[in-house]
Amino acid sequence: MSSTNDGRAPAEPYIMQPLAIDLQLEDSTSSTWGIRARRQSLSQRLGLQSLGIGKEPKEKSPEPSTASQTNTSPQSTPSLSEHESSSKVEEDKQQLSSSLPTGHSIARIEDAQMESQLHSQPPAQSSTSHSSAKQKSVKIECVEITGENMFVGTSDGHVVHYTVATPEIELEQIPEHFKVHSVDLKLGGKRVEQMIAFPTLCRLVVLCGSTVVFYSLPELRPVPANSMPAIKGVSCIAYDERIQRSTATTAILCVARMRGVYIYRLSTDLKLEQEVAMESSVASICQYGNYVCLADTETYKILDLAKLRTLSAPEDGQLILMPTQQPRKDPVTGKIVRPPRPRTLVVGPNEFMFLTSSGDEDTLGVIVTAMGEALRGTLQFSSYPKSVAYDDPYVIVVFGSGQVEVFDTRMPEQTLVQSFFDNSAGGETDVEARRARRLCMVSGFHVSTNISRPEVIEVQGLDGTNASTGSPLVDIGDLFGTGLSPKHKTETSEHDTSPWTSALSQSHHWMREALGDNNPNDADSRAGKVLSRFVNANLVIVSQDSLHFLADKPQLVRVDQLIREQRIEEAVLIVEKALASDPTLSSASDEVSYCFQMAGMVYFKNMLFDDSLHYFCRGNLDPRALLHLFPEYSRYLGTLLIPFGRIPMAAGLRRIFYEISDVQKLIQTGAEQLSGDDNEQVEALRETLKSNVLEVAERYLEHCKAQMKHRDQPFAPDSMPVIDTALARLYAENKHDEKQRSLLLSRDNSIVSDLACQFFMESENYYYCSLLYKMQGEVYKVLDIWRRILLGKLHDPRSGGLAEYLQYIQKTNDQELLLNEYYWLVDFDVGVSLEVLKYDLSDTSVASIDADKIIQKMEKYGDQPLGAFIERLLTAKHKRATHYMTYLIKVYVRQLRDYYMADGDEKACERRNAVENGYKYAQAENLNLTFRSYLKPVRNMDWGTNLRAQLLETLSTRLPSYDPSSVLECIETEAKDLLLTERAMLLVILNRISEAADLLVNQCGDYAEAELLLLKPEALVSLAQLNQSQLDATSSVLHQDSIENADDMHQMMGTTKDNVCKLLHMYLELSKNDDEMAARLVSAMLAKYFNYVDIEVLNDIPDHWPYSIVEPFVIRCLQKTKRLERGSTTVRSLHESLALASKVDMLEAAKEGGTVTLDFSQTCAKCKKLLGSSAFVYELSTQQVKHISCT
Repeated sequence: MSSTNDGRAPAEPYIMQPLAIDLQLEDSTSSTWGIRARRQSLSQRLGLQSLGIGKEPKEKSPEPSTASQTNTSPQSTPSLSEHESSSKVEEDKQQLSSSLPTGHSIARIEDAQMESQLHSQPPAQSSTSHSSAKQKSVKIECVEITGENMFVGTSDGHVVHYTVATPEIELEQIPEHFKVHSVDLKLGGKRVEQMIAFPTLCRLVVLCGSTVVFYSLPELRPVPANSMPAIKGVSCIAYDERIQRSTATTAILCVARMRGVYIYRLSTDLKLEQEVAMESSVASICQYGNYVCLADTETYKILDLAKLRTLSAPEDGQLILMPTQQPRKDPVTGKIVRPPRPRTLVVGPNEFMFLTSSGDEDTLGVIVTAMGEALRGTLQFSSYPKSVAYDDPYVIVVFGSGQVEVFDTRMPEQTLVQSFFDNSAGGETDVEARRARRLCMVSGFHVSTNISRPEVIEVQGLDGTNASTGSPLVDIGDLFGTGLSPKHKTETSEHDTSPWTSALSQSHHWMREALGDNNPNDADSRAGKVLSRFVNANLVIVSQDSLHFLADKPQLVRVDQLIREQRIEEAVLIVEKALASDPTLSSASDEVSYCFQMAGMVYFKNMLFDDSLHYFCRGNLDPRALLHLFPEYSRYLGTLLIPFGRIPMAAGLRRIFYEISDVQKLIQTGAEQLSGDDNEQVEALRETLKSNVLEVAERYLEHCKAQMKHRDQPFAPDSMPVIDTALARLYAENKHDEKQRSLLLSRDNSIVSDLACQFFMESENYYYCSLLYKMQGEVYKVLDIWRRILLGKLHDPRSGGLAEYLQYIQKTNDQELLLNEYYWLVDFDVGVSLEVLKYDLSDTSVASIDADKIIQKMEKYGDQPLGAFIERLLTAKHKRATHYMTYLIKVYVRQLRDYYMADGDEKACERRNAVENGYKYAQAENLNLTFRSYLKPVRNMDWGTNLRAQLLETLSTRLPSYDPSSVLECIETEAKDLLLTERAMLLVILNRISEAADLLVNQCGDYAEAELLLLKPEALVSLAQLNQSQLDATSSVLHQDSIENADDMHQMMGTTKDNVCKLLHMYLELSKNDDEMAARLVSAMLAKYFNYVDIEVLNDIPDHWPYSIVEPFVIRCLQKTKRLERGSTTVRSLHESLALASKVDMLEAAKEGGTVTLDFSQTCAKCKKLLGSSAFVYELSTQQVKHISCT
């Protein structure tokens, strides 16, 4: 036998099973079945066949018979003794078995009921029909099988229907079988040349005596001629092999008759679709799609049916390949030698093979495409084949000697991979009886290979070889056994450090069936599993009176052999084809999983880790087994990881685990082999390989974790804690931070925290340990680790720092925990502590704080955190609120001092000027605007204005909860010139009204506030409301019933003549510094409070003030006099004199400076604001227009 290019012997693809039907068929001259007179059949020699009816018993030699005779036999003959019959059976079995390849047994199907069922006519007719001197032997010519129905075509024009149970190859066991009936084709007793079955269509196409007839299946009834008429003059037939016969609902039938090729469509009826005329008679034909390959008496050619349907010239649709072999003259005898019949067959999609011979011994099998291109190699045969068939990818041929050979067309040299029927042994009669005559491709038949039985698959010896022959074994019988390799059974020493050997003895608890159900009755339900023990047998070798099936070698056996030979690609290709061709075969089945697991482990052993990962995922290797290859992980997981011996696993797979044992040793050995003696290179490669193998372990465990979420997950339920706990370490070692966080924070993780946390702390992965505690609700353990990280006692850059710490304690919503963390935060970060105090601690918790202790700690951080702390104390209504309010106001004062009066800080000065000047500009527009009212809309201008507005609001509470004397002292000490309004408020509270009024007018310039204080003490916005005596006076006045008019009420509530005069004189004193403002204030006050001012006040008015300032006051005073008429005359005279004076002034100014024209867009030259309706002046010296207040 040939070998492959790499020196390995090719795997044998088939197991030959002689079903040994050994039929005694009917004589062609009789209507009943006859017996061969010249010799006994195999069934007769086995004592299983009754004698036939023919000659008289006295004229016949004694023949063995069964224990019972048929009722139709006229006389009975004595049978062999029981002992003789038994010995004869054993002898024949041994002879037949010796003809098979080594390592194969035989199962026979003997038709013991044949003879009693064949004689359907009366004995008298039978006896007269066998009066001839010599009978002609009836042979099997062809066979077709669909399911359990077998149809045998005979040499005398009969088709016999049998029902056969699924046979078990390799066993000497006769399955149940019986004959259904026989049909005479009535075509002159000629041999049945060919049968094609279409099970879905329930049709059997039979070629017999150059006639094609159609029968229904399975009852073998002739199809009515009106739907499917017989076709006569046929030389050969074929069908379109593009379809699958077992499932086709429509078939294309190609018929060669006379000098033409006819294409029929076969469905519910027979319809001619195309006719192609030929010049010569066709001897062989085959079809694939639109292409027909045929051999006529002249040439081999290919017909393109599509072109022939459209082209007018027939020769354009024909491709001539080469001449067929012609008759030749024998140089020795001088006789004309007829050539063998040409052969054509389909060998793939649009690929054909034909035989050619030059007359010598060698014959070539040429494979071409539909275009005539030879893409595959040419097969070379020792002689011209008598029959040939193709079973992808093998070509099977039968020679005239009966030898059967199998060639692999995938090999470059078309390698011979298997042969059957060695006819060198045995006598001439035996050789003739078992000689192969023909190959038949049947529709489909399933047989059981029974590879899981110990009597069929040889058991591995103690030394790993065949116990009988000493040759190495592929231990397929133990694929899914206990996995206890004998050489490991003794490795149970107490000092053995392997993590699994101490528990190997327990693995028998996990025994499993090798390949599933071994009941052959389940063949139909299991037939689709190409990798199971039920395989297809599409090829039948026809002998003279028996049938031999070429059953595919079980794919699992072939795959396992290829994997062990490290031919992984070939093995996987077989599995992939099985999965693609069989929808009932699942990738999760034990057989498929085993193949992928073995492939993965072989790659793993060769350190092709990425490839191994691919097949681990496809085969769903038990992750616990993989972790046993990592000793450090085995120690890390401890008792969580069950012993290796208790993990259910195929023995072949287990052996590879034993061979690897330790992945670190595997890596070290591989690095040394690849790097040589360079220690540095060895170390670098070892680290690379270690990183790669850990990456593979991580990715595979991730795959396993995802699979565990499915309902039909393939792993043991207790694998989840192992997977998650191992992943926790792998993520840490591989530095996959995002994956680690996702795993640790997942609510459904199954990590064993004790193991993982111990590893994290030992490997300085402190943050991961805290995350695991966090997921498990261990709050205090989390905070303990995080506090130590924040303090620098532990180092882990992955930590989220203070922000994560703060977010975590805030989410706990545990007041006791928050209060404890607040005390720690005051020392660590006072700003964060204030956030916790303000937003997280409840009022109850804040009220319980030892405030003096915290204030003492916070004083070193400045007034801002201290103020925020005291504010929170006050909102929580701390029991010492008054004390802390005073403290808070002092803090505000110091903060405002630092913000507006910092020494050497220009920005502080700018901020102060912005506030003060802003108020002046606003006051120029509206004299009734107080400073407090001004701050309200601009309080958010900056931090200082907001704080000052807050201070004013705090001081203006009617029932102050602070000590005003202490606060006033603080203000006069820290910010005397800045907080003038605040000082005035405190003076009012302390009943120092005059000082407050003087401060408001002369220092603060808050004239509206001074007027409210002195002249409108009853107003709610007046500072006078802060004075308790004023509040009491207002309350008493409001409860009196004797008030007659508003003037009396104003008089009683504080709007007195003395206060008006007092304030008026204060305004008059302002003329020394701000003459314009003084004039405006005096004019407004005289007009508003003229009733409280005597006209003698005009003596105090500065002489340079224009009369318009006092004009309203003078007019009102004159109107009050009794001499109203005289008063009116005086007023008129004043107006006229003033008007005259104004005109004179205007003329002088126009004469000197010219006309001045203004519009509404005119702005003040100083403040750059619109003049609007405000009073303005025009300066001749500068020719500028300004507000009066800006001059």
